[in-house]
Amino acid sequence: MATIPFIGPPGAGRSANYSSSRTVNLYLEPGTGKTPAMLVGTPGMTAPWITLTGGGLRGMYQFNDTTAIMVCGPRVFAVSDAGVATRIGTVANDGHPVQITDNGTDIAIASAGNLYALTATGTAATLLLTGIGSVDYIDDHFIATELDTGNFVWSDVVSTTFDPLNIQATNGAPDQMVGVIVARRTILFFCTKSIEQWYDSGGTDNPFSRIDGAFFEVGCASRGSIAEIDGVFWLGRNDKGGGSVWTLSGGVPKIISTPAVEHAIAQWPDLSDAEAFTYSQEGHAFYVISSTSGNETWAYDITTGQWHQRAWLNPVTGTLDRIRASCHVYFAGRNLVGDRETGDVYEYDLETYADNGNPLPAIRACETLQSELQMQRNFSFQLDVDTGVGIETGQGEDPQAMLRYSKDGGQTWSSSIWRTLGRLGDYGRRVIWHRIGGGRRVVLEVTITDPVKRNITGAYIT
Repeated sequence: MATIPFIGPPGAGRSANYSSSRTVNLYLEPGTGKTPAMLVGTPGMTAPWITLTGGGLRGMYQFNDTTAIMVCGPRVFAVSDAGVATRIGTVANDGHPVQITDNGTDIAIASAGNLYALTATGTAATLLLTGIGSVDYIDDHFIATELDTGNFVWSDVVSTTFDPLNIQATNGAPDQMVGVIVARRTILFFCTKSIEQWYDSGGTDNPFSRIDGAFFEVGCASRGSIAEIDGVFWLGRNDKGGGSVWTLSGGVPKIISTPAVEHAIAQWPDLSDAEAFTYSQEGHAFYVISSTSGNETWAYDITTGQWHQRAWLNPVTGTLDRIRASCHVYFAGRNLVGDRETGDVYEYDLETYADNGNPLPAIRACETLQSELQMQRNFSFQLDVDTGVGIETGQGEDPQAMLRYSKDGGQTWSSSIWRTLGRLGDYGRRVIWHRIGGGRRVVLEVTITDPVKRNITGAYIT
């Protein structure tokens, strides 16, 4: 049998003839095993760790080792590491993500154009300011951005008081503020056409100053897309165009999205409703961005520099929609994610192969197999995948892999052909399909939906 290039990132873009490859709910895991890399299933969502009330989760934040702050619709909860929730306030709700930070005592939340202050043991939120887009914290000061202006404001030292004179314009370009984030003691102001980096210079009247030369003519398309982990990431735009994902590399903006990813983003009706979160797990750090209007999710593996798609299988429509997870916090020793529509908080778990009991499909379509557009004969296809992974009883007792193939480069597809991955302990099982129809441009796509391990090492044909 001959090895085929089955392991890889998605490449489908503007031309299916060029590439029809897909990688959904699988990511690349490089190593020193029998192949340079394998495909590993993305984490599933456990049964809810805790369920809050009020609507969908809009933000989660670790306040200290024993308390997390979670915003569910308009309601704000302090959640203990034992999973006990106490309501501590109410904020305005526009359905979009909130920004949460703290100064060690007070918690600041930017929500629906307002800035609020709370305490983890309080019972109500105090409205501090209106016309606010986002908030963060550095050196005893809260920093907030004003909507529809190029201004930011800051609080007094270790205080929730904002003096009316504590205001400054980021006037490197005549544009408007989108958001702010503090990363590695640098303040990054994201505007519609530019980014400015500031720092705490220790001034008496104005403690903040722009870093010389740290002005970049690339803006941000969505406040919700700004996230930080091993760097800062966002969905970018400027007066030349938009729809690329950027990061700061060596202090300089750099595009990390591929043409295939940017083609997908170009189909989103509205870039401003993009939302993102970051998390790390077993040596990988991920930036996960979803579009509400585009109903799609993509994830960038910062560790490997590769993209993959993520999806939730809608049980009503049978379609692949954007994932349910809307926000993340690492708390109580768990990677917790909040449901975008309900108050459910799940654990993101690599040993869970379902989304709260619903199927979590893993899909890989390889690059087109062709030989100078000559007609290829029928062949056998064998998948190198973990076998003998069936569970004792129920769905997945005899887990299946489903293969469909295209003879015309992904334009049309065959019906699915099922093969068992082996019942529990059947480690010698071969996952092989015979007499696959040949063609001039052959694409093979494998899907696994049973709640079992789905590590794919390679593939072969005769």
